Amino acid sequence: MFKENKIINILNILSFLRIILSLNIFFIWDKSFILLSIILVIGFTDILDGYIARKFNQKTIFGAWLDSIADFVFYISLIICVIIYEINNILEFKYYIITIFSLKILSIIICFIKYKIFGFLHTIGNKITGIIIFVGICIFILFKDNIGIRIGFNISILSSLEELIINIIGKKYKENIKGIYEIIIK
Repeated sequence: MFKENKIINILNILSFLRIILSLNIFFIWDKSFILLSIILVIGFTDILDGYIARKFNQKTIFGAWLDSIADFVFYISLIICVIIYEINNILEFKYYIITIFSLKILSIIICFIKYKIFGFLHTIGNKITGIIIFVGICIFILFKDNIGIRIGFNISILSSLEELIINIIGKKYKENIKGIYEIIIK
């Protein structure tokens, strides 16, 4: 399933690029066109590296971990920027944010205790959440409309809860598990 652990390859460079770009959104938040362009590059390279890794059997353990870290840095950077620059627009979502953050942290802790790894699951629910929040943020940047973010937060709570349950009841760590039904059916 995974190739040998090569630390430097083009896919890992794309993940490092996503991390660097994610950290730069703090400095360009007020420049909507540049911000949106960088967010689109981050999204495109995220899709591209996953596609190439699967298509050409270039998946590595380090690459999967780095991809998850890049996703985490991107979403944390976005959350921090929204809190700093859009606090008035985001206050209505504080309970969503607290709930999602708590579920994610609890899931990471349980995963570490059970499997001795800081794991991030690539479930279908997490992927759908990422896409919806990504689109929602782009809509927000362009139109200052938060409907996509609201939908994304609701789905994120469900996918975060699913990830937590998978880590609680799972017998072994399976990063690319599609969903809880894989555990229940087996």
